[in-house]
Amino acid sequence: MRTFITTLTLLYLGSIAHAETGNDAPEADGYCDYVEGVAGAQSATLFAPTVFGQFGLIEQAAGTVNPDTQSGGLRLITGVRVSLDGIYKGLATRDRARADCRRHTALERVRGETVYAALDARAQVLDKALTDAEKILAQTSSDLDARRTTAQEATATRLRVEELRQIATQTRREMSLLPRPSGPLGGALGAFQRADDDVERIEGKLRRASAFDVSVRVGLDSFLDRSNPSPYFAVVAVGINLGTLWQGAANARAAAGRQRLVRSGRDPVAADASADRVRALIEAETQRAEEVSALEGDLAKQLQTLERLGGEDSKRYRQTVWFEWIKIKAEQAYLTTHLRALRDILGGVEP
Repeated sequence: MRTFITTLTLLYLGSIAHAETGNDAPEADGYCDYVEGVAGAQSATLFAPTVFGQFGLIEQAAGTVNPDTQSGGLRLITGVRVSLDGIYKGLATRDRARADCRRHTALERVRGETVYAALDARAQVLDKALTDAEKILAQTSSDLDARRTTAQEATATRLRVEELRQIATQTRREMSLLPRPSGPLGGALGAFQRADDDVERIEGKLRRASAFDVSVRVGLDSFLDRSNPSPYFAVVAVGINLGTLWQGAANARAAAGRQRLVRSGRDPVAADASADRVRALIEAETQRAEEVSALEGDLAKQLQTLERLGGEDSKRYRQTVWFEWIKIKAEQAYLTTHLRALRDILGGVEP
């Protein structure tokens, strides 16, 4: 009996040790902490043994195989029940939470980190340009004081500088709402799809496990008013719902349907993580990037021409063109970086 109890204890402790291993790093948005915390709470009752007890004038069950002819008197039944299928379900529950965390992390990389990288490229162009814009504004104010320019021209310059400031501020605000890049984006879309497949696979395991009930009970069954030569007991109970014979095909159908749903982009959660949608976005932004690049080149040539002409009129017009060129250049940086990131995340996805 002692050996049997020791074996059960080691099995239980081993399952707990295995369950506690995993990703301990908290996620910034708290999603992984949430799903893994819920799984931990659910699996705690699945791992832990159940202590049971009865005391009093206990009737024997009607189906008792070997009834005790001397069933009268006070009786104590107490012990511990360990659910072996519960340990399996607890491990699967925590595995499912970890797969869900991986899926969420990959999804955030697909729909969040790509945009963050593009916004960061835009912000760098604007931050550098604002330094030059402040110099232009200071020079314009000096020219206004010296009556070398009009109040209308000075006001127009201030408005253009303020517009750049607003664009830079809005860009930083949008960046603050997105996850920072945590590494190379290569294969992020494929990682999301694999993690989603893992979630469904583990859910299928949990559905199949619900058909099994395997437990071990050890304890004491003793009448208190007389001697009991062997009051201890150990029972292994096994129950199988025959419906499990039909679960295999249903689980396979569910997994195949889930794959089609996610990869089609029609799943509300994964709408931004379909290869077709990413490819369509790449195609649209590639065309836009070509148009913006052509416009940036034209404005750059105008700036060079106006620089060579000289004169106050050319100088004022050059400042106007320069502000427009900066906005286009910032947009070009955004599109170039976003396209590069989108192409990276397609790595590992079948065409």
